[in-house]
Order: sequence, then C-alpha cells, then structure tokens
Amino acid sequence: MARSERQGQDRAAELRRLPQRSAHNLAAMQRIRILALQFMPLLLLLAGAAMAPAQTEHLATITPVENTNAILHNPDMGWVIYENFPLDSDPHGSSTMLTLPGESFPEVDAVALMFSWQDVESQEGTYDFSRVDGAYDYWRKQGKSIQLRLSAESLMYWAARNPPAGLGTPDYVRAHLPPAEQQMRSMDGTPYVVVDVRNAFYLQRLAAFLRAVREHFDARRPVTLIDLRGFGAWGEWHSGFKYPDPEARRQALTGILDLWSEALPGHALALSYSYDPDGPTELYAGPNNKLDPAFTNHYPQYLRYSAFDHALTKTNITFRRDGCGGAVHSNERLLNEQAFSTLRRAPMVGEFLGGYGAMKKGGSNWVSWVVRDALSLHPNYLNLIGWQGADARDFARERPDLIAHGLRRMGYRLVPTRVRYPEAITNSVAFEVQFDWVNRGVGRALRDYQIRLSLLGPHGVPVAQAAPATLHTSQWLPGAPCTARHKLEFPSLMPGTYQFVFAVHDPDTGRVIALPLVGQGPEGNCAIGPVRVLP
Repeated sequence: MARSERQGQDRAAELRRLPQRSAHNLAAMQRIRILALQFMPLLLLLAGAAMAPAQTEHLATITPVENTNAILHNPDMGWVIYENFPLDSDPHGSSTMLTLPGESFPEVDAVALMFSWQDVESQEGTYDFSRVDGAYDYWRKQGKSIQLRLSAESLMYWAARNPPAGLGTPDYVRAHLPPAEQQMRSMDGTPYVVVDVRNAFYLQRLAAFLRAVREHFDARRPVTLIDLRGFGAWGEWHSGFKYPDPEARRQALTGILDLWSEALPGHALALSYSYDPDGPTELYAGPNNKLDPAFTNHYPQYLRYSAFDHALTKTNITFRRDGCGGAVHSNERLLNEQAFSTLRRAPMVGEFLGGYGAMKKGGSNWVSWVVRDALSLHPNYLNLIGWQGADARDFARERPDLIAHGLRRMGYRLVPTRVRYPEAITNSVAFEVQFDWVNRGVGRALRDYQIRLSLLGPHGVPVAQAAPATLHTSQWLPGAPCTARHKLEFPSLMPGTYQFVFAVHDPDTGRVIALPLVGQGPEGNCAIGPVRVLP
C-alpha cells in the first residue's frame, strides 16, 4: 500500500473517534463543575480568612494630668544672678557673695561671673583665674550652674573706678597699638577706651587668652554659657571703635566672630544683637515694644552693618539682648525670631534695661510688662531684675508672682498630652507606644533627651526596663505638637498585671528632667497605666 494511502486511512479513523472523546471530556467537566459548586462556600471562607487583616490589639489612650502651676528647675534654663567678685572685692560693693553671704537665691538656677580680659591677663602670657575661681567655687557649692560674663572690651563702670577693673583690653596689648588704633569714647558720662580689633598683635594675644579660658574651664570646671563680648561698650556690640567705612567695620567684626568661634568650640557663645547708635537710624526705627513689619525694610542692612549675618553662620554662636523691656526694635526682634525658629539657635538670653529699684517706680504693671517683653524673645535664661546683690534680691522677694511666671515660661516645658499603648502584651513580643508631646515653654532644650519606659510590680518595685529611646527635644519649638513612637519588649516576665511608667532624663549626666505632671515620682517616673503581661 502506498504511504500516502495509509496516512489517509489513519486520519479517517481518528476522525471517527473524536465524538467519543468529546463526550467523555464533557462529562468530566460537568462533574468538576458540580464539585466546585458544592465546595464554593468553604473555598470562599478560606480565602476570606487568608486575606483578612490580623486582629488588632486593644489600645488604651490616656491623657496625663498636667500641673500648670508646677515650677521646674531643669538644665540650661532659669533665672540668673550676676556675680562681680572678680571685679569688686569691696564687702560693701557690688559682689553678691560678699554683700549677701547668707542668701542662697533658691529661685535662681545659674550665676554669671563678670570679668574682662585684663582682669585675668594683666601681664603677657600669665593667666590668673584665682578671683574667678573663688566666685565659681562659692556658687557651685550652692548648686548653681556657672556662666562667664566675659568681655574683651571695657566694662564701663568698673573701668572708671580706682583702682580700675574690667578694662577689657590689657594695658600691655594697648602699649603695642599705635595711637591711631585707639579711641577714647564716653557713654552716660563714663569714659572708656576702644581699640581697632584688626590689629595683628591684638588678635594674636586675644586668641591665646581665649585658648587659656577654654583650657581652664574644661570638664572639671564646666560652664554652661560664655558671653561673646568682643566689641564696643560693655562688649555689647555697639558704640565701639569708629572705623573709616562700613566695609572696614565689617572686616573687623567678622574677624572677631571667627576668632571667638574657633577658639571656643563646644561652648555656646552669647552675642548681643543690639542695634548700634553709631549706625543709620533706619536700622533701629519704629517701636521698641513689639515687632512691626513696617520697620523691617532695612533688615538685610541691619544684619550686614553689625555682621549679624556672619554670626548666623556660626553654629556655636547664639544671641542675647541686653535691654529687654523698652529698647528692642523690630529688626532686632526679627533677628531673634529667625535665629531661634529657623536656625534653631539657643539658648537665647535676656537682660533687663534697668534696675529693680528704678523700674518699680513705674508701677507694678510696668514691671510685669518688662518681664512679658523679655519672655517674648524666646529666652532660656533671664537675669533677675536688678542684676546682682540687694536690688536683685528685692525683686525676687517682692515679686514672687513674676519669679514663678518666669520659671513656668522661660526655657522648655515638655508636656505629654496623650499616650497610646496596648493594654495587654506578650512576653518577648515587641509592641509600640506612642507619645504626643508639646513644648509649652518659650525656649527649647539644647540637646536630645531620652525616655525610659519601665514596668513596676507590687509596692512600686521596678521589674523590667526597656532600653532608653531618644526624644528629639532639641528640635521641639514652642507650641508645635511632636509625636514620638517607641518599639520595645519585655522578656521573661511572670504573667500578671503591672504598672507602666516612663521618665525622661539627660543622657549626658543622667539627670532626671522634671515634667509638669501630677504625681511625678522621686525617680522621675510618671504613670501611664496598668498593662497585663500574657504568657
């Protein structure tokens, strides 16, 4: 048989079998369809179970009870009193420790020691800190933190005394400067000498002096703040050496800022942002009791004239205003706001325009207003009205309402407004706790603190503690809500009900940070609520 004939017969046979196969396949498909319909409810139930989200643990939400009247004493904030002992050893003079030896000033957190370059280095290369150390040791024993009210320029009143003190630039430095680089000026009847701070010998010796300050006030003798008093009357960045033109002035001021910033790394340097009456009047035009945008049209010129724009580039330079309560103009207030809110500079510092005895003659409301004005400038620190001695003491005694108001407002005041946490947890299984915070102070914390979450057993005995977690408190601006979430677990606990608590502390020192909450315990613990531990 031919091959093509045989292939044709095979195709015919295959075609005869097709109807039988089709019928068999159709019957099989029908049986599968019936089975699918019978088991469809079960399949849908299993699919739904696989796709459904896991059961959410029940969360408790608590609102901590805030104590709005609480007075807090925390690091890097509070009232300041001045100590002039390095300048004035007269028992009846202006030294607080000599004139009021029994007064501890419990409402005060910091003491600022006033002295000038000349008071430490009267001879080239010989640094005598003994009088500064005497004041330092006295107030440290009283539990105060220490600031240096340090000036390289004249401290005015004391420079005019006999014998003089607070001269600023040492005599041996001035002896190297030609007459053209020294000027005699006068303010309120007090004469003082200013020098051209571009002089190479001046800069060399100032750098050496500031290095000596850094080495002396190290970790064994810590200070929390150093004033950058490097130009003009009181070193307050105004009424200083008169340069031939604005560019020469700017060169001098930027050079001083660079030198101080580089010589004292790691220290907060407080620069006065006062207007300069030597400058154009439009730079300090307008009201002196509020920020009026209509008088900030020359703000860039104000910054450039006094090199404040350059100071804003230095991360260790913060700002102070000596003249709160009647001398702060719109451009200065705008600089304060920019430095604090945008560039996160702190601590801001405030000093009042006048003494307490003179100020209270304006009436109780006037004294209250100057404190409110100072608090509008985001201070972590304010000096007692009266500066030092009996006048400052009288303010503290006669106006406890303003003392308390200041302590409730200046610096930072960290309040947890809501806490969410699971009511039941399982041994060694991680869970999350969420805190909502707000800073009710007008300033801010200088560094990030840590939160410690713990479980307490019967009689308040700690039974477990999670690893400390960082709170970014250095970025918490006044009034802005901040949320912090923490994942933690507690292993190897006996099943039962425990008390969940938290505390905030400074990781650098271990110091507990006081919170304005009802019931904060001696270890800083604040109650969250009960939590059940499951096996």
